[in-house]
Amino acid sequence: MFVSSSFPVPSQALFSVALEGDKDFATCLAVAKTIDGNYFYSLHFYEHLPWRPAWSLSTAVAPYLKHIRVGPVTVPANLYSPAVNARFLAYLNTLAPGAVLGVSRGAYMGEKHATISEVVEKVKMIVEEYSRISWRVSSEPEVYVGTSGPKLARAAASLDYVKGIVVDNLANPRYAQYLRNIIDETGRKDIQLIARPFTNIGEDMDKLLEALWSYVPELVGDSPMLAAAGIEYRDLLAHEPSVEEKMVENLALGGDVDAIVEKAAQLIRAGVSHICFGHPLGENPVEAVKMLRDRVVPVLVEEFG
Repeated sequence: MFVSSSFPVPSQALFSVALEGDKDFATCLAVAKTIDGNYFYSLHFYEHLPWRPAWSLSTAVAPYLKHIRVGPVTVPANLYSPAVNARFLAYLNTLAPGAVLGVSRGAYMGEKHATISEVVEKVKMIVEEYSRISWRVSSEPEVYVGTSGPKLARAAASLDYVKGIVVDNLANPRYAQYLRNIIDETGRKDIQLIARPFTNIGEDMDKLLEALWSYVPELVGDSPMLAAAGIEYRDLLAHEPSVEEKMVENLALGGDVDAIVEKAAQLIRAGVSHICFGHPLGENPVEAVKMLRDRVVPVLVEEFG
């Protein structure tokens, strides 16, 4: 089992960035260097089958990092065997200052979409396999479980080596508070509730809406989080125009710097302990991340640090 990490989870809010595999390596590296050591905790790579593999991007970027964790978050539970995930994780942890791995039921997996019990079992097996690897380094990685629903959140929080619950598109403070209560009821008040809302800095919302229409049916599906947003799944699938405003309000951080700061602050006040700014970030991801580094995160750190 994992031992205490040299990266203890601090009591203040944490901030990270997530990149989709549609970005080329130069862009990924530029983003990584922009956030390394500047208020940020980690860099996530989405593992979505249409795009570049998150393990490869993570290991390619890792040697350039000096301060932050990096890793694939989240990997579908049935995409790789636990032994493969454990070996990749151990190797990544030798390259980076620290590694992260998130496991989920799996978007874009079709019939290979995992059940809740399969996710729990695969996470257990990954940790067991990792413990048998002789060449792992002393700094232990962090293992997360990705879900938007209360059942898997509750089951994952019962595993003492799971350090965080990652919720893609979580931007609704009421639903964040609901999940925080679910987690706390298991006795795991130490566990990170990681909101990973789609983020777009700027007044042009077309890129954000394009991402929401494309991803939400897979990442959120017909889950309680969708119902909490007041969205009917059938309307989402039918691309009903009335759904757009609700998606932006409840599933994303969009707009100018002030709007993103205020909405992120609302999530933290609701019980989110870790915000990971997600896809698409902006028309120019590197410039968008610089704005997060220079104008968004410092304000949040001052209030919640």
